[in-house]
Amino acid sequence: MLGFAVRYYPLLTALSLGLTGSALAASTPQCTTNGNQYVDPSISSHLEENKPDDELSPNHNIERSQLTEDTRSKDTSSHEHANNAWFDIWQRSFTDSMDFTVKQFDGLFREDDTRYPQGERARAEGRIQLAWEPRTRELSDTDVRFRIRIRLPALEDRVDLLLSDNDDDTQDNTIRAARNTTSNDRDRTTIALRFRPEQNSHYSFRVGAGRRDQLYVRARYRDALAFTNKWAMLYDSEIYYYSRDRLGAEAGVAFQYDVSKNMLLRQNNRFYYRDNTNDWLWRHEIHHLYAIDEHNALIPHVMVEGLSQPNYRVEEVYTGLRWRNNTLRHWLYFDVEPFVLWQRNEDFKASYGIALRVEAYYGKDT
Repeated sequence: MLGFAVRYYPLLTALSLGLTGSALAASTPQCTTNGNQYVDPSISSHLEENKPDDELSPNHNIERSQLTEDTRSKDTSSHEHANNAWFDIWQRSFTDSMDFTVKQFDGLFREDDTRYPQGERARAEGRIQLAWEPRTRELSDTDVRFRIRIRLPALEDRVDLLLSDNDDDTQDNTIRAARNTTSNDRDRTTIALRFRPEQNSHYSFRVGAGRRDQLYVRARYRDALAFTNKWAMLYDSEIYYYSRDRLGAEAGVAFQYDVSKNMLLRQNNRFYYRDNTNDWLWRHEIHHLYAIDEHNALIPHVMVEGLSQPNYRVEEVYTGLRWRNNTLRHWLYFDVEPFVLWQRNEDFKASYGIALRVEAYYGKDT
């Protein structure tokens, strides 16, 4: 599986198929079993075993030294070609302005005479996504997604500041209409401080505000297990408390199979418990990732979502075919995804649509 990731870097580093549907750029577990290193090239926000679970850089999961010479030369030439285009200038300016603000914030926790260790500095990294998702009966559906992680070395890299458009990093690759059917109370701007006991810990704890200005606390555990060099399991669980929505819990497990050097299958399962309504939300998904080359990929996707009350029933069914491309720049992605959506509140009448997205990463190594 390591060969699969290296061969199709950097495209696979932001394919948004996270642990339970989150963005790859947000998470990339690694583990070693019987001497074989396993690297999951398609995992969110949205989680490397040796890195924070919300790492957002599109390049963090495979070090550049691991790249083949051919891929490295392609990356270099693409950076050098027209690197003063308006979008390059915007990306550099945005990164610099964010880093300056973060450095000032980090300075509040640092003594005046203390210098950053070699290679360490306060920085922000994240992504911004703009989307138009017209469908039958709703032609004007648009979406704006963002996720920002602020790294604070003054606090020994154990505390991060997180800002995002929602508090569910497991639905980063879902269209807005599908997200809103059962999770509209989660789709709100969230700011939080995340604490990890150790830099490489599987545990993390958050305190923040979100979901219509509610205060909340959250504890999470994430890990990955490689059975063989082709089969792997990824799992997580979390419990949280919101000031108005009260207690909640989630659990997820994903099974992944490396079919070939350019093909990957994943089956995701996730359950949400809501104390205020005393019911469960559930979601099952299947992703088939096919890497055409270093800059293009196709991702067929099927999702079924439902509730446990008044009975265990389906609320929506979604299927789509996503084409993802980053030929122009390694940090700039374009998505085209025709889809069909069936929802209970629309009497399961098929709604046909297409999602058009532009996604830009900034910060670490971009």
